[in-house]
Amino acid sequence: MRKKTQLNIIIFLLVLILLVQVAYISIKLDSVEEVAKKATPAVVSIIAGLRSGSGVITSPNGYVLTNNHIIKNQTNGNITVVLSNGKIFRADIIGTDEKVDLAILKIEAKNIPYLEFGNSDKVKIGERIVAIGQPYGYDFTVTSGIVSAKHREKGPTEYRDFIQTDASINPGNSGGPLLNLKGKVIGINTFIVSDISAGELGFAIPSNLAKKIMDELIKYGNITRGYMGIAGENIINLNKEGEGEIVPGVRVTEVLTKGPATKSGIKKGDIIIEVEGKEIKNLNELRNTIAWVKPGEKTTITVLRNETKMQFTLETIERPS
Repeated sequence: MRKKTQLNIIIFLLVLILLVQVAYISIKLDSVEEVAKKATPAVVSIIAGLRSGSGVITSPNGYVLTNNHIIKNQTNGNITVVLSNGKIFRADIIGTDEKVDLAILKIEAKNIPYLEFGNSDKVKIGERIVAIGQPYGYDFTVTSGIVSAKHREKGPTEYRDFIQTDASINPGNSGGPLLNLKGKVIGINTFIVSDISAGELGFAIPSNLAKKIMDELIKYGNITRGYMGIAGENIINLNKEGEGEIVPGVRVTEVLTKGPATKSGIKKGDIIIEVEGKEIKNLNELRNTIAWVKPGEKTTITVLRNETKMQFTLETIERPS
C-alpha cells in the first residue's frame, strides 16, 4: 500500500511539473518580449520627402501597409523603406485611400519577414496589445498597453471606426502595427489625441478594415464606395426634463432627388434600422456599411415608417468625391 501511495505521489508531481512547464511556455509565447522579437523584423521605417513614419510588411513578396498621410503627394522612387536589419529599398505606390488614411507600397524583395492579420472583430476591451514604430525618429520602438475602446467615431478621416489604446503612440508611429499577444496585426496606428494634463490617446484602424482596403488596392488600384443619397441623424429621445435614451437607428432628414434612396422608396422621416439584416446603430455605422456595397449592387434596407417595419431594395451608386 505504501509503495502504491509513493507511486501516486510521484505521478502527481510529474504531472504538476509538466503543467508548470506548459504554463511557462504559454506565458512566454504571449509576452511582449516574444511579440517584439517576432514582429520587429516585419516593421519598417518609411521616409517620404520631409515626412517619415512606419509601416508593416504584409506579404513575403514585399507589400507594405502604411498611412496615406506619410506618403501623400509623393511619387514612385521618392519613398525609402528601411528594414530592421538595415536593408534599404525604394518603394512604389500601389494604391492609396485618403478617406481612411491607408496606402499600399511595394518593394522589390522576396522571402522577407511579414506579419499576418488578426481578427479585429474579436479584439476585447482590456486585451493586452503591443505597438511598434519609429516615434520621433527613434526606430523600431516597442510599447505596450491595452485596448481601451473599440468603434471610436471621432478622428481626422472621412470614414471612422478606430481602436483606442493607451499604449504610447507618438508622431512617427503612424503606419506601424498594433499587435495582439499572438504577434498578429489587429490595427494600423494612425493618430493620437494629446493633452498636457490628461496624456495621450492612441487610435488605430482595425485590421479587418485595413485588410479589406489593402486587398482592393492591390487588385484594382483604388477604392470605390457605395452611396445611397440621404442625409440622416442619430436618434435621441428626450422628455421635458432632458432625460431619455439614445435609440439605435438613423432618422432620414433629407433624400437626394433622383438618388438611389428615392428610387428605392425610402422617404424623409423613415428610420433605417437594418442593412441586409445587419442592425444599424448610428449614422457612422450606416455610412461605413453602405460604403462596402459596390456601386450597382443591390441591398435590402429595413426602415420604420410610422412604427411600421418596411423593406426596400436599394441599388447604390458610386459615392461622389
